[in-house]
This record gives sequence, structure tokens and C-alpha cells, in this order.
Amino acid sequence: MSTLPSAEKIGRAWRLHRDGDNPGALRLFKEVIASSPESVDAHYGMGLTYKANGDMTAAAASFQQALSITEQALSAVRVTSHAEGQHGANDLESSFDDRYMMLTRMLKQRIEDVGGATP
Repeated sequence: MSTLPSAEKIGRAWRLHRDGDNPGALRLFKEVIASSPESVDAHYGMGLTYKANGDMTAAAASFQQALSITEQALSAVRVTSHAEGQHGANDLESSFDDRYMMLTRMLKQRIEDVGGATP
């Protein structure tokens, strides 16, 4: 297992995936998840890598895990926003909710693309 920081491993994994080295990309994404199980980026990248390998079941599972983490994070942002007096659906003081809302939509589309069921 490499001692690179997670962000650097994710960057390397994406490069490997883009270059067609999906086994290498999967290895790095799995290393990141082993040390940072809540890494949406690693779960998403792993899903794309599985999809490129034709393993739609594993791709759907990876995208589903990323979606679960994203929905939990969005819920936490909304609770915090509400506690801070932001009562709307979007906290304009923060970009976190925008990121998580976008990720939620994107992940649901990816799950449908690989034939998985979205909640």
C-alpha cells in the first residue's frame, strides 16, 4: 500500500483510468477507500472503472455507495444551514449544498446508466 495522500492517489487513479489501466486504477481507488471509506471521489471513480471493465453490477454498487455518502453529507449540510437560520432548500452562503445536490443528480444518472435501481 502506498503512502501517498488520498487526493494524490485519486489523481493517479484517474490518470490510470484515462490511460486504460483499469486494474491499476481500481487498486488505487480501493486503497483510498480502505483508508477513507467516505471518499465520494474514490467510490465514483471506482464505479466508472468498473463500468469501463463491463462490470455493471460492481459499477452500480460503487455509484450507490457514493450516492449514499453524498445524500448523508447533503442532509448534514441542510441541518447545519437550518440551525444557522437558512430555512430554504439552498444555503447561498455555502457551495457545499450545491456540490452535493449536483452529485446526487449525477450519481442517480450513473446508476440508471449501468442498470441499477435508484432509491
